[in-house]
Parts: sequence; structure tokens; C-alpha cells
Amino acid sequence: MAPNSKIILIRHGQATHNLNDDFDQHDPPLTDLGKEQCIKLLRDAFAAGEWKDFKDLEFIVISPLFRTIETGFLVFGKEIREGTKYLILPEVQETSANPCDTGRPTDDLKKLFPSVDFSECDRTNWLVKKHGFYTRENLALRAAFVRKWLYEREEKVIAVVTHSGFLRWLTPQDFPQVEPRDKYRNCEYRAYQFAPITEDDGAGGPYKLVEEQWSRIMRENKRIGNNVMRTPCGAPVQSDDQGVAPENFGGDGAGDETEDQPTIVF
Repeated sequence: MAPNSKIILIRHGQATHNLNDDFDQHDPPLTDLGKEQCIKLLRDAFAAGEWKDFKDLEFIVISPLFRTIETGFLVFGKEIREGTKYLILPEVQETSANPCDTGRPTDDLKKLFPSVDFSECDRTNWLVKKHGFYTRENLALRAAFVRKWLYEREEKVIAVVTHSGFLRWLTPQDFPQVEPRDKYRNCEYRAYQFAPITEDDGAGGPYKLVEEQWSRIMRENKRIGNNVMRTPCGAPVQSDDQGVAPENFGGDGAGDETEDQPTIVF
């Protein structure tokens, strides 16, 4: 157990369904811009020292959707080839049952990514999202499971490559019901630690993730307007927070209505 772990939460690069909110695309891949975002806003930024704990990275967790697998290996491919542990974890997949947020059968993934270990995908029926564990109704439970699972890992520095909708449930205190919500942009990351049990405010128990102050400051400094972010050398890269299905498309389970407000459960 490593309650003092550093957890970095990352949203994937722009995918094809983000271009025109085409939520009927099945498990879409990254666009060319999405790949550029992965390299310039994450891989090269980490190598340049923007994330101070990158050199101590021990473990990488990746959602099994196509766009997050691409993002994870574009950003951390070198580290994985050199032996850094990784896990394709179904519990951090996106929230809705829309085609764009529903993955591919494991056998198909193995053909597309023959060198990747998908063994965790075989232990759960993760493609079924209209009933069972992966439904909208169980989002709070799934997020609580992931927080506890991360808390109990032995690694000290962990990266999680996931989705905007699920991130709103993983750290619900960062997304109040009132607008504007500070949504993740494509290839934006934030650094977290677990709140000390003695300092708990009642919102998250021992598994509450609290963003580090330097991460907040960095995010403000990197953003240029509503759809551009800057690299460590100051170069602009297009990136926005669009592409999450609204409620009438199944949404991320975090609408503006009180009953859809993300909450923490135990």
C-alpha cells in the first residue's frame, strides 16, 4: 500500500469522434492532431521536465479503448519498452454505452496491438455497458473501486490514461454542479495525491484524490484561450475540452441535474 503515491491523470488525444460529436463511431482512433498532441503536449513535455516526477514513473494504467491505447503507447512507449510496468484496465474506460465509448472484443485488440497484454480484459465482461457493473448507474461505484485500487498499489508514481467523462467521476470534488466546470482538454494532465485520512473533509475518505498546487498553476499557464495549449518551449498546439456526449446521448453521467452530480461512494 502506498497512500503517498503521486497519481497523474491524463485525458487521451483528440479522436475522430471529437471532430463533429459523432458519438455513433465505434471505438474511434486518434486523429493526426491527436497524435501530435500526444507527442508535443505529453511525451516531449515530460522529457523536458514539465512533470517533475516523470523520472520516477513506476506504473502506467491505460483504458482499453483504441484512443487511450494509442495515447498511452505514443506517450510512454519508450518507458514500457525499457521495462516500466503497465496494465490495460477496463475499469478506467469511458462512461457511456455509446458506440464511441464502447470497446472492441479482446481478440480484435490483440490483432491490432499484438505486443500488448490484454489479460485484464479477459476477467470481466467490460463490453457490456447497458447492465451490470459498467452501467451509468454504477459510475460512482466504479470510480470508488479505481481510487481504492490505486491507493492500495505499491508503486509510488502512477500514470492513468483515461477519458474526460470518467475523470469527472474519479475526482468529483473538482467538478462542481455549477458551470463553468474545469474540464480536461485533449492530452491535458493533472497531478494528484491522496488526502491524509486525518485531513479528510468528509467528501472522499482515505481514497480522496487532491490535485497538487503546482499542477493547477501549470494548467493555467499552459492554456491559451479556449482551444490552444502551449508546450514547454512556448509553441501552440490546438487542444480543447469538447467531445463528451451530452445527456441525451447517454452522456458521462454527470449532467447539470442534481441526480446526475458525481459523488463518492464507498
